[in-house]
Amino acid sequence: MDDVQTAYERYFNGNEDISEPAVKGASVDLPVQRGDTGQFVKEIQQDFIKAGFNFPIHGADGSFGPETERAVMRFQRAYNLTIDGLVGPQTLDKLKEAVNSSSRVDEFPLPNTTLQRGDTGPEVSQLQRALKEINFDPQMIDGSYGPLTEDAVTRFQSMYYALENDGIYGPNTRRYIQLELDN
Repeated sequence: MDDVQTAYERYFNGNEDISEPAVKGASVDLPVQRGDTGQFVKEIQQDFIKAGFNFPIHGADGSFGPETERAVMRFQRAYNLTIDGLVGPQTLDKLKEAVNSSSRVDEFPLPNTTLQRGDTGPEVSQLQRALKEINFDPQMIDGSYGPLTEDAVTRFQSMYYALENDGIYGPNTRRYIQLELDN
């Protein structure tokens, strides 16, 4: 990933006169998009996984298909980027930043809203990533608050006397999850 970033910076910042960035003998055209395949796509997928945006069906297979495009769009939404499903300069920079971030709070931001079964969106994905990090794995990080996420929240709540075991993520549950993330 660093080789690609360096090549990208040389090419797009005009620091070197080359027709396209070269990475380990392979050329890479940005943006990377649906239909692209190869080692660079696989490296991008692995970085998305490190950043908490999983590919439960195909994994990091080196093929930029619909699952990868959805993960890219979820990432872009979570980081307030243009949501186009393309891995271009801004998305690549933010992905590198997310992977290299040493701040646990930034890696697992918790939503400030109440969530329950039936809710969907990036806030649910944030909660799911945090639950997985503290060993209450909801099995899928898909942005859908279904029975598996509800069960993970209920299991977490059962660890604390002060929490009601209702499977609903609210301010009290948030406080205790944050406590676990800070440990």
